[in-house]
Amino acid sequence: MKIAFVMDWHLYYSVELANALVNEHEVMLVPRDHNREISSQENPLEVSEFLDACLDRRVRRNVLRYSRVDIRGALDMVRVYRAISAFAPDVLHVQENTDWRIYLIAMALGYKKVVLTVHDVFWHPGEDKRWISGQAIRFLRKKAGKLIVHGEYLKEQFSRLSPGHADKTFVVHHGAYSIFRQWDDGSIKEEKDTVLFFGRLGQYKGIEQLIEAAPVVKSSVPGLKIIIAGSSTGMGKHFSHLEKAIEGDPVFEVHNRFIANEEVPSFFRRASVIAVPYIEASQSGVISIAYAFGKPVVATRVGSIPEVMEDGRTGLLVPPADPDALAQAIVTILQDGELRRSMGDRALRKSRTDLSWEAAAKKTAEVYAAPAPVRKSERT
Repeated sequence: MKIAFVMDWHLYYSVELANALVNEHEVMLVPRDHNREISSQENPLEVSEFLDACLDRRVRRNVLRYSRVDIRGALDMVRVYRAISAFAPDVLHVQENTDWRIYLIAMALGYKKVVLTVHDVFWHPGEDKRWISGQAIRFLRKKAGKLIVHGEYLKEQFSRLSPGHADKTFVVHHGAYSIFRQWDDGSIKEEKDTVLFFGRLGQYKGIEQLIEAAPVVKSSVPGLKIIIAGSSTGMGKHFSHLEKAIEGDPVFEVHNRFIANEEVPSFFRRASVIAVPYIEASQSGVISIAYAFGKPVVATRVGSIPEVMEDGRTGLLVPPADPDALAQAIVTILQDGELRRSMGDRALRKSRTDLSWEAAAKKTAEVYAAPAPVRKSERT
């Protein structure tokens, strides 16, 4: 089977999946040529450099240049369309986006070929999205031949939102991000009683609850250290007042900035447990990274997170917006070394089995090969 990936965002995800699929299929990867997802102004990394380091050499590469508002981008879209058309893919796998050029390429190749991954059924609280973006997303969801979501809960949620899409929606769980292991030199050791919160510092991430839980945890674990690492850029001012509240508190170590790829392993290696206290979510890439580094997780029962967590085995699940329950779960893992090690071992094993990219690729290929649903217009 020939598969062409086209995306504006979700480059880590697409590279991991393409690397696994190329073992059995012919694959082409066509990202947008921007590096906002993979680097920062302070630590720039070009897409070509990232792909050189991370993408399997067997995957064919192209790139959609220029911004979608740059007139040159229209001409480049024609070039990319011709390259994809010459490749003659059986499947055009699109990561949900609002770039009009990707929509036109999908239309030209035929929407029946399009498999669209819907990473978030709804926008997260605090995310500023424009009306036109919502219209574009709904349009492509309607037109795509098949849809992929990352959990049964999300499929049910999506079916309630758009009942007409239910028969073309499939579940493929998010693979564990092993991609960051290549920057791990093994020199960083775990630091006792250290909790890591990692990722975008958004309103829906439950950071406030983690801060509220800290004094309760510290009363049982005097040596507690909570690392908060991630960027609040583009997420509004929600984190700014929280950051001021914990400023000077020795329990907290805050890195409010983009975390470069080569830094990611050190944060996860230092941690005893990973906190994912979200008050709302679809799925969590942070859990995927935690599992790849063999770390236990304390997470909330939101979205499809419980589907990838084995409560009591790879970590502990707690209700959302419940600082006391969050604190107790963290204390339980920090105070029991044997439990912590066994949970970490199971998490690592899960990253190599159920949540491996080989497993995700096999399931995704089954979606590609599944008979296309019959549209209402075709039934009459």
